Amino acid sequence: MKRHPAFLVVAGWGGLNAVLLAVLVLYGESALTYWLWGASVAGLELAALLVLVSSRAGPEQHVRYRLPDRGAGAALPAALGCVLTALVFVYGLWLLALAVPLLAVALALFVRGTAAREE
Repeated sequence: MKRHPAFLVVAGWGGLNAVLLAVLVLYGESALTYWLWGASVAGLELAALLVLVSSRAGPEQHVRYRLPDRGAGAALPAALGCVLTALVFVYGLWLLALAVPLLAVALALFVRGTAAREE
């Protein structure tokens, strides 16, 4: 299973939803809630099986991916930093302690670049 971690991610996601379904059972929700949540758990586990089948049928997964742009790796930390900065107006200035380092990491990744080195 070391070569196909995508299956474990999707199966774990379904398993986590199954635990949440058990919590709903403990709190005594309605039968419709059980059916809806159970259907989503079943759908996630079916998706996990499809991911497993497709990953075994396809080529080996790559260890290193090439990014189309040198600064593309900065997009995720920059987006998270911007979201946290916007949430400062709702939750207070303490979120800047999380947003500023994320934005600094994004700036460093943008300046340094994240493209794979040529070998």
